[in-house]
Amino acid sequence: MKEKELKQTLIFRLHPTASQKRQLHEIFTINNRVRRIGYKMLFEEREVFFSKNKIAKDELNSKIHANLMEICKNNPYVNTIERDNQTRLKQQKTWLKKRKKYMKNQVAEIKNKIDFIKSTNKRDRRLRGLYTRLSSIQNKLNNLQLKPVVFGTRRWFRERSKGNISREEFKIHRDASFSCEGKKQYGVVNLNIKVFPNQTVRIKTFHKEKDKKYLYVPFTVNISQEKWYREILTAEKYMGTIKRKMIKGELRHFAHISYDIPEAEVRYNFKDGAIGLDFNYNFVSLSHIDKNGNFKSYHQISFGNLHTKRKNSRKNYISYKMDKVINYCINKNKGLVIEDLSFDQEFSYNKKRNRKLNNFKITALDLLERKCLKSGIALRKVHPHYTSLIGKYKYSRSYNLSTHVLASYVIARRGLGFKENLPAIYKWVLSQVGEIIEPRLKKGSPYYEWSQIHDFFKHSGITSFKTSEVIRKVLRMKYVLNSGTSEQPDNLKVGLSSQGKIENYYKFWNFIEITNFL
Repeated sequence: MKEKELKQTLIFRLHPTASQKRQLHEIFTINNRVRRIGYKMLFEEREVFFSKNKIAKDELNSKIHANLMEICKNNPYVNTIERDNQTRLKQQKTWLKKRKKYMKNQVAEIKNKIDFIKSTNKRDRRLRGLYTRLSSIQNKLNNLQLKPVVFGTRRWFRERSKGNISREEFKIHRDASFSCEGKKQYGVVNLNIKVFPNQTVRIKTFHKEKDKKYLYVPFTVNISQEKWYREILTAEKYMGTIKRKMIKGELRHFAHISYDIPEAEVRYNFKDGAIGLDFNYNFVSLSHIDKNGNFKSYHQISFGNLHTKRKNSRKNYISYKMDKVINYCINKNKGLVIEDLSFDQEFSYNKKRNRKLNNFKITALDLLERKCLKSGIALRKVHPHYTSLIGKYKYSRSYNLSTHVLASYVIARRGLGFKENLPAIYKWVLSQVGEIIEPRLKKGSPYYEWSQIHDFFKHSGITSFKTSEVIRKVLRMKYVLNSGTSEQPDNLKVGLSSQGKIENYYKFWNFIEITNFL
């Protein structure tokens, strides 16, 4: 079986001379100009690019390639530029598809709300606002389409539009990077970029003269990078990205060198137990269990204000938090079990929470998986359905922990192959209630009974299963039992209305032994 390839990226600080800075500026300008031209050509012919006609697509690619090669003077940078532009356009199409799906769900949700309000009161004041919102979303949906990309970050584009920065400053931020490949083919090294043992990087320019064809720029390697630097020197293929940043009023240059590394040998497996992880948009919960599925310990790692951090700062912060998860697994000498999550968001939270969730699902999961592979930690993904509800209904009284910790406990058990059977007391309750409430799942589902008991509790107004709430209910039950007027129903259906709701809450709890029930 072929080993999975992982990417390792190192960042080196470049130290160009004054003349080298001018040459680098020329490369930045030409490379990004060609990239914008290439993307514009591809965007204008996007219908051909996304069509199933292979001949037409090949002709389009050949046409774009020839035009860009003419501008670049046959420089091989064009290959990387074309690949980046195609990836960017595909990302735009994926965004458009998800956005349409999201807005259609919004329209359906608003229509359902309008129908519900109409059924109760046709003159309700809320209808006017709902109709306005529905019309606005439908207009946006009808006009939704792919738009040209503004190269350069939105932040600097807005600053330039306001006149806060000059045109030259905007160009520096807009044309802030270019990428090129370095690889061996038939014993010959590709001329785009080359890393040398004397801590020098060779960069291909756009000149044809022999003495101006290459640019040799020195860089520094710190102590922690020496091991990976030696690996880069022996790597068959690597990708180099040259970037420039304005730091403390000084323009600094960096080289990001990425290369493939093999997947590490698994050292932390599921032989003696597992670590379960429950993801939330602002924290993660970890549960440690032994091989028999018994709960041992738990740990929570919270995320700060991700929405206040910028892109690179967020990524570094999330990476730091994911390192804590890795260290916990290594400390317990166990593999990690996570949920196989799907992030097709069909509803909206507030603006800050949406941004937190988006940053989390794009960065955290991908980082965690790669860190597990690099550290030799076995990783399993399990079905995410009903982990929180099973933890709450089955284990809340036993451990008196938060729902998220109990969910991670259920995830860890599921990763080891344990099945969460419905307790006997719940089966007895369902047998007494019967088919009054129809659950959302089909009978063939493995979580049908859990769905049935959850819908029954939710429909009956029972929402909390924390120990403090249970104690209050026990005290209420004792009060009812000591009352001379209380009646003991001989079946749970006696305490339910025709709609399945509880008419007499005390009578319902009067019939159930709370201490065994929860």
